[in-house]
Amino acid sequence: MRNKQDTDEFRELADYLAHVELDDQAARDRIYNRLANKLKAGKIQAKPVEKDEIVMKKSSWKTVAASVAAIVCLTGAFSTTSFAQEMLSSILARFQVGNLQIVQYDKEPVAPASENAAVQAGADGARAVTLQPRPNLTVQEARAVLGSNFPAPSWVADYEYVNTVVHGDSMAEVQYAHGDKTVNFLISKGGENGIGTTEEVKTQVLNGTKVYMANGIVIWEKDGYTIELYAQDDFAPNVLGKIIDGFSTGAPLTQTEIEQAREKLKNAPVTEGAGPAPAPAPVSGK
Repeated sequence: MRNKQDTDEFRELADYLAHVELDDQAARDRIYNRLANKLKAGKIQAKPVEKDEIVMKKSSWKTVAASVAAIVCLTGAFSTTSFAQEMLSSILARFQVGNLQIVQYDKEPVAPASENAAVQAGADGARAVTLQPRPNLTVQEARAVLGSNFPAPSWVADYEYVNTVVHGDSMAEVQYAHGDKTVNFLISKGGENGIGTTEEVKTQVLNGTKVYMANGIVIWEKDGYTIELYAQDDFAPNVLGKIIDGFSTGAPLTQTEIEQAREKLKNAPVTEGAGPAPAPAPVSGK
């Protein structure tokens, strides 16, 4: 930035980016699931505020998202600011897993106080996040609703199938439970998604499949789909390898199946179903 006018213009752009709303339902669903898991696992605890029974951290994901967007769009100009320099210099590694990028930082970037205040002001007036209806669907019915023959697990140790929830038009959440414990799989394709972490990103090859562990989430790619595993208890490597090997697609979808499944989704009564796994855990011993 060469003069005060440039600085003012950038400030206005940064404020705009910080308050931008995502139109992609799948992206909002993914962000909600990750926040819900972090909140329940106790990973987000700093300065919480109660809002309609949902605990929300004062610093918003929008702050970092806006700052990263500004770095990408304004490269030279924004990279001269101390916040941008801190973010860029603190990046240790990047990992691409299908449509998901994992960025590892050596420390959590702290947004400027003025931007935090602006985002918090917007959050105070925002409506609380609400869960989508959860009608009971089989995996094959969810495939038909999405028009996508995505891979799904055929074996999850001693956990039993509960439900499959459709998020947006490109993501399915396959839910399993054993007593009070849950295991959830987020399966998606297309779009651009990301995870930021200050923890070590671990990798392991299980039966020929490379898996990534970040923020307690186990992530891998199968047939062009990105799969995220959320579990309350660790899976031993041999068990996790068997779960991964059990992922497969279903029979080819017919037009009749697609029409019937979408009609069922439209008319089915809402059920509670298992929610997002409250405490994602990495592979045992990793």
